[in-house]
This record gives sequence, structure tokens and C-alpha cells, in this order.
Amino acid sequence: MTFRIKVLLGTILSMVGLLGSFALGYFSGGVSALNSDENLSSIVTAWQIITTEYVEPDIIDQAALAEAAIKGMMDELNDPHSVYLNAEDYQASLEYDDGQYVGIGATVQIEDGVITLIPYEGSPAALAGIQAGDILLEVDGQSVDGFSLADLSPLVRGEKGTLITLKVERSISAQPLLFNVTRDEILIPSVSSEMMGDIAYIRLSRFSERTDAELEQVLKNLGDAKGIVLDLRGNPGGLVSSVINVTSRFVSSGVVLTTVDNAGNSEEYKIVPKAVTTSLPMVVLVDQYSASGSEALSGALQDYGRATIVGKTTYGKGSVNRTFDVTGNTGIYLTIGRWYTPNGRMIEGQGITPDIELELAGDEAVNWALNFMHGEA
Repeated sequence: MTFRIKVLLGTILSMVGLLGSFALGYFSGGVSALNSDENLSSIVTAWQIITTEYVEPDIIDQAALAEAAIKGMMDELNDPHSVYLNAEDYQASLEYDDGQYVGIGATVQIEDGVITLIPYEGSPAALAGIQAGDILLEVDGQSVDGFSLADLSPLVRGEKGTLITLKVERSISAQPLLFNVTRDEILIPSVSSEMMGDIAYIRLSRFSERTDAELEQVLKNLGDAKGIVLDLRGNPGGLVSSVINVTSRFVSSGVVLTTVDNAGNSEEYKIVPKAVTTSLPMVVLVDQYSASGSEALSGALQDYGRATIVGKTTYGKGSVNRTFDVTGNTGIYLTIGRWYTPNGRMIEGQGITPDIELELAGDEAVNWALNFMHGEA
């Protein structure tokens, strides 16, 4: 049994199926040898009984039995951030490493069995009319009530150019809505920007391997900007390393976040020196779909008094997750710790409370932030 470990501050994304998989960040490591005990022995005993005594031995698929056992253990954790990755899901996770995949271009968040969609800007899902906050009800006529990410994956996956029909519930609509979405190659966006007068508007849609380099180019071209509006709305998170690098563009020293594992061991992730940084005043826009890595960034900026956080309380996903190889082509994505802001605030289940609560959405929120930067809000 071999283990490859990926570390990220990701959300409960549709990384299985909608995005294609989970985020990346390779670290070497392993798992301590299992201690034999009666619980493990009972699993082995059950396996032996089934494989030797079942009345129809020819229908027994031992690989399927092993997969079912692992999936059952993951389900028993009742942790939406911990899932089993079958061969298809695991392969998709490798494809996602490059930030490009075939899909509809959306992430999902699952809470109390409710699947909420968050499409990427310009993605097939967004172009078809899917909006952030839409609740997924059916895929091609099949109900997804109570589905996990692993359950959803085979329904959403498909080849480029194929059509998928999504039924969603939208808060402002009395009736469910149907959308036909054509799967396509998705280059996951990371950083976009534009000057709005003397204020630089910068949107971070995720934290990928490319994000820091992309942000550096934006910061190099700020010109005579008087301030920055940093938009983290709908940002589901991503790589720990990317979050550290991005925070280091705005904060000169200190801790970005601290992780604590199941033994109580803590590890600090500190600011790293950067040649290109900025001390311009900042407003950071967040919403209930800002999660994980975006919560780490906004929490650090808030703790250091570096920016004014504006919007809605963030999602509250403060878990550290790793993807472990199990068989070489399957794996488990497991919560292995919690992370805290520089001031020791836990984000899991709580989120980041903004300095200024704001009900405005879309461009109206951006315009409010611009006015705030000019002292007019």
C-alpha cells in the first residue's frame, strides 16, 4: 500500500465531478503501521467469511468488496470534507492538478444534504444561467437528494460537447428551474483585474499553483492606484502554499495560519519574503460562499488590521485535508486537522465575520466598495 499526500485548504467542492477533483500540493509522508486490534480483526474475519462461505462465490468481486468497505468507513465519519475516491474520481483529481479539466465549471458546497452550486465566471454552467446559490435538485431527471460528492460524480461527469440537464431551486423563483449545460474543457480561472478609476479591482476565484505569479503581474502594474478592492466572493479555497504566497503580497511578516492535528500538534505557516508587495489600503469582499483558503486570507488580513472585510459571514470551512493513495489508482480525501487565524480564531463551523455586513451582491457590492475607498459609503 503506497501513500501520496496532497495538502490543501479546499472546500467541499465538486472536485469530484463538477470541478474534476480536489486541489493539489504534494508532500511526502506516510501512515504509521496499523496496530492489530479486535475491530480490525473483525473486518478481516468478515472478509474471510464472505469470500469463502457465500452461496454464489462466482458473483463476488473482491475489488468491489474492498471499495465498499472503504467507502463505508468514510461515510461513517459523517464528515462532508472526507470522501472516498474511486478510480475515476482519483484520476480526475490528477487532471485537476493542472487546473484544466472537462466539466461544467462549477463547485459545490454540501450542508445538511443540500447541494449548492457556485459556477466559475464564463464557465458552461454560468453561460447556461446557473447562479451562485442555486440548489441542485436533479441531474438528467435523477434526484440528488442526500447525495454525497462521490454519489454525484458519475452523474455529472461526461465527455466534451455532451449535454447535461440540471434542475435547480433558486430563492427568488417560485418554481424549480431547468438548465441545459454543455460540458467543455475548463481552464479554472485564478486572478482577474481591472482599474476602476484610481482603485484596482482584483478578483481571486481560487488559490492554484498559478495564482501567486498571476497576482504578482497585477501588482506590478498598479500604476497610480490609490487602493485595492479584493474580491473573494465565491472563492472555494485551494492550495495552502498559494494562500501563504498571496497573503505575503499584502502582509510583511507574521503567521498566516496555524494548523492543529488530532494529537494537538500545531504548525505555523508564516509570511514568506516577496519582491513585489503592496501596502495600499484594501477592502476585501466576501460572502457565504467564500470558503477555506479565502477564509484564511481574509482572516489574516482582518487579524492584522490590513484590510476592511465587507460582505456576509463566510462559509466556515477550516479543515486541513489530504488525499492519500490507497491502491495506486484509488484514494481517500481525509480531514486531518483544523486551522486557525493568526489571532487563534477557529474558522470551522464559524467562518469569518466581516467588519461591515453588506447585503448587496454583484456589481452593487463592488460599487459600494469603491465608494467606501473614496470615503463616500
